[in-house]
Amino acid sequence: MKSEKIIYLDYNATAPLRVSAHEALIEATKNAYNASSIHSLGRKGRSFIEQTREDLGKAINCPPAQIIFNSGATEGNNTVLKHFAHETIITSAIEHPSVLESMPAAIRAPVLKNGVIDLDKLKELVKTHKPALVSIMAINNETGVIQPVKDIAEIAHNAGALYHCDGVQALGRIPLDMQDMGIDFLTLSAHKIGGPQGVGALAVRLCGENPILLQGGGQEKSQRAGTENVAGIASFGAALNETMSELNNYQNHYSALLKPIIETLNTMDGVTIHGLDAPRTANTLSFSIEGTSSETLLMSLDLEGIALSNGSACSSGKVEASYVLLAMGCSEKCAKAVLRVSAGYDTKQSDIDVFLQKLLKITERIRKK
Repeated sequence: MKSEKIIYLDYNATAPLRVSAHEALIEATKNAYNASSIHSLGRKGRSFIEQTREDLGKAINCPPAQIIFNSGATEGNNTVLKHFAHETIITSAIEHPSVLESMPAAIRAPVLKNGVIDLDKLKELVKTHKPALVSIMAINNETGVIQPVKDIAEIAHNAGALYHCDGVQALGRIPLDMQDMGIDFLTLSAHKIGGPQGVGALAVRLCGENPILLQGGGQEKSQRAGTENVAGIASFGAALNETMSELNNYQNHYSALLKPIIETLNTMDGVTIHGLDAPRTANTLSFSIEGTSSETLLMSLDLEGIALSNGSACSSGKVEASYVLLAMGCSEKCAKAVLRVSAGYDTKQSDIDVFLQKLLKITERIRKK
């Protein structure tokens, strides 16, 4: 390792725990116990949970009573999809593996070359197959491309289907309003916004549509069995409040922060920036460098003290062609030479400058071999 400080540019995989979230985690761990108990310590735990539920309800415009805490978005996605396991589901070709692998028989709608869902094809599919559920994410974790959520919901509802949205990458980056956008099921994860890992939520717009995966105790209104993670939920709430305070300036801040990367990449030969002409969350850049490979680039940057990935964190331990980019029409060679930069709340301009210096040096060295 050549630099003492590791420059972390992998926020779409997980955001480091915010100071406020860490403090809330410690406080709740010390002062709260089983939230199902009726004694004062149990009631204290319950108060932490209900405060976060209320804050999250305000953030996404959902009745707090319709928000169920769980272990994260993978559980949330499975909860919804398994509920519709015996019915027709339409999803997209670029969803997170927790959607695609939990329902392998689901019909997959294509995306355009810029990574945006093909709405015309989606209309055809819902008309032909008459699904009970349409499950399409808000923001892609690899490219940062923002999907037309409101349009997707309208297409689903016009066909008599409900709409499930994986909102993991959207919370705190774009406004999320379940009522206005028509989202029936929304899955969220704490660790993407600087909260703890292993905590998430499933929000349900309409009372009576609540899917259940885990049964046993009466926790979470008998809709998700298992002793609540009081400290984790309290920490989620602290991270949420800080994240939402940053929302209004989010796109402007990260557009300026990552602008030097785009400018530098545009001067390089054989570079493709994915989804650049589509609506994107400004903290994310996915690009391929001809004459290199993701594996070599990632290992070389890691040795220089820079941490990033080539795509989905759940598969980043094995470097392979990105199925998201393949779905966007990229060649396999291009999809195997991709890097994803995802910045976050603690990323400095100096971090970006150092990253670019190292990237140019490493790319030149690889291409000379």
